[in-house]
Amino acid sequence: MNIKRFLSGALCAVLLLALCPAAAADAPCEISSAEELSLLRETPDGDFVLTADIDMTGVDWQPIAFSGTLDGGGHTIYNLTVTSLGADRAETVDGNDKTYDTALTGFFSVLSGASVSNLSLRGVNIAVETPENVFAGTLAGFASPETVLENISVFDARIDLTETCQREPADEHDRCIAGIGGLVGFGGGTYTNCSADSTLVFSDESIASLRCEEFLGGILSCGNAALTGCTAAIDGYAACRGYAHNGGLVGMFYQYDKTVDIGTVSGCAVTGRITFFEDNADRRAYCEAFAGEFLTWTNITECTADFQRNEIFDYSAAVKPEKCAEPSYTDTVVTGNCDTFGYTEHTCAVCGYSYRDTFTPPQHTPGEWTETKAPTETEDGEETLRCALCGAEMEKRAVPKHVSGDWMTVTAPTYDREGLRQRFCADCGVLLGEESIPMLIAASGIEGLPDALTLHYKDTVTLEAVITPEDASDKT
Repeated sequence: MNIKRFLSGALCAVLLLALCPAAAADAPCEISSAEELSLLRETPDGDFVLTADIDMTGVDWQPIAFSGTLDGGGHTIYNLTVTSLGADRAETVDGNDKTYDTALTGFFSVLSGASVSNLSLRGVNIAVETPENVFAGTLAGFASPETVLENISVFDARIDLTETCQREPADEHDRCIAGIGGLVGFGGGTYTNCSADSTLVFSDESIASLRCEEFLGGILSCGNAALTGCTAAIDGYAACRGYAHNGGLVGMFYQYDKTVDIGTVSGCAVTGRITFFEDNADRRAYCEAFAGEFLTWTNITECTADFQRNEIFDYSAAVKPEKCAEPSYTDTVVTGNCDTFGYTEHTCAVCGYSYRDTFTPPQHTPGEWTETKAPTETEDGEETLRCALCGAEMEKRAVPKHVSGDWMTVTAPTYDREGLRQRFCADCGVLLGEESIPMLIAASGIEGLPDALTLHYKDTVTLEAVITPEDASDKT
């Protein structure tokens, strides 16, 4: 046994319990707020689960390295902003097997053997300018071959990555490297039922003689992964002074790590387009639907594409989704409903470009409170508030048990009809019970009295008689 590794794991377990005391030793730590997401940073090999949608408005998120498990629980992290590189770095590789010490950015900087599942990212805005070798992805800048991603969805994401390296190349093979992925920047792993709807913008402002190796892909920008049932909706833009590798699904498919299996692509779909230029005399200009370039034979089965390659040759143009130098935006606020997020849509009145931000969580419309369990004099009842549109349960509340009042005569009985009495709750006035009062019974005679009686002065006598019928009402 590796004692150092064992002690490190034990220490992390103790730390996780200290930071997340509600978590049992064998249960994942629950996260329900932006503040609690810091637990991922404090215990990067821990087990976590989201228990609520999380709004990241006002947070400039710092990318983190992660090697644990994160179950999103079907929840969404929204309004995510990233403007910096992560502290952790990784080794990346170009098509010539040249390695690069690389900076990384995304929600995670590095996923190392991690498992992330059942998570949505919505309204992601990543904007980084750097002279370093760099890869960016909405979920992660880098993913190791052991990483497992399942049921990850990205909506309304935009990544702007600007490479600004100005050093002179040491030789003709000296390069810089940069890439953007709709889900992951560089790496591998197993991706199942993942989707990314993203706008990816790469600007090459590095010195031209460096001939930057640029990669852009709707799911993965460069690497070797097993993709099953994944969907990419890409609006890509790349201004490249070196070598462009652009793909609707993967920028360059490459078995960079020969110790892992060759990746596969099965049941995937690509829609969208990539607009780009490659300002390089040694022009390659790779750009295709599934992968811009295949350096590794890859088995692609049952995949579909509705993809447009849009290469331009004006190398002075700004290759961006915004079509005008001075956009003028009008804002439209769209309210969410039972199962959709609200947002603000900004539309340029000049060129028509639009984007969405300021997402708000789905909102139910409260209906009427309805009684689901009637209170009694011995037990509390219950009321439920449901959405007026979809009927979803929104809230429950207890209804206090009744406090019994005194019987009250509503209708007095007579000799020819019954009476009525009722009992009400002393707190809420609800009728608790009612019962009839028997009608009056008239006396028909007296039995037991003598026919005649003689009394002398100061004599006393006790008379006993029976009024008939026995249940007569008036016996006075």
